[in-house]
Amino acid sequence: MSRKKYNTGKIRTFLLFLALACVIWILTKFSKEYTATISANVFYKDIPENAVLSDSNVKELNFEVTANGFTFLQYQFNKPELNLSLINYEPDENENIVLAENDLGRLVNDELGSDVNITNLSPSELVISFDRLATKVIPVEANVQLQFREGYKSIRGIKLIPDSINISAPEDLIEEITAISTEELSLTDVHESLNRDLQLVAPEFDGVKVNPSEINMILEVTEFTQKTLSIPVTILNLPEDTTVKIIPEQINVSFDVAMEKFNEISAADFSLICDYNERNSEDNFMIVSIQKQPEAILNTELEEKKVDYLIFK
Repeated sequence: MSRKKYNTGKIRTFLLFLALACVIWILTKFSKEYTATISANVFYKDIPENAVLSDSNVKELNFEVTANGFTFLQYQFNKPELNLSLINYEPDENENIVLAENDLGRLVNDELGSDVNITNLSPSELVISFDRLATKVIPVEANVQLQFREGYKSIRGIKLIPDSINISAPEDLIEEITAISTEELSLTDVHESLNRDLQLVAPEFDGVKVNPSEINMILEVTEFTQKTLSIPVTILNLPEDTTVKIIPEQINVSFDVAMEKFNEISAADFSLICDYNERNSEDNFMIVSIQKQPEAILNTELEEKKVDYLIFK
């Protein structure tokens, strides 16, 4: 039994020294400096207002780094990123921004830190090119589905403010963009007026800029009821020497009207006409049409759509 405990103690001591040796080896190994080629993702920011980056721009930069092993271990888990701000650079005569090797090396060193040495940049200089933007005004389309509670409606429908926006895109793409849609909105049991902001869904093209990026949607909703009025029919283009009797002389007009305007709508707000010049002489009838009606009503229907007539000379 004691021999077994003795052997176990020796094994634990051995493992402890082995672990310490490994730690010392790792520290020694990774403390040394190494030189290797690594790559960094390139991201551009602060793009000029009137331009968009070309697809041909460099997205990855290669270079040699001299650093200790711990730094290289970090790069294995997190690939370096180079964030290039273009706000302080002026385009050349070809409308390109050119970063020479010295400027590029300084930016990489600033990004990675002073404890590494950067050499052999590839590419050695960075030429950043842009596509010229064109601008035009396009209409906004509401991607909105509404289900109203029974008896409730909207007279004017959806109002978008603004109903058109400015869009900027590369000249070769902008002609393909004819409208812009709002984000999808689906509502049920709508019985109250709505006033809300909706994001715009930018077209799926690179380099598209939308201004503004959201619009305001207004929807006036009110409770409606049905009303029916008897309206006299007027004959147009009747010759002076002709007397005509139409049957019926009045026609019922049914319509939906907002509850609060129910008593404001009268027969005087309507005008029904038929045109003598367009009469059907064979069957002796004329078609009735609505010449005038209030704006604040919906779903107008005529009980009769034609009248018979008798001519007296």
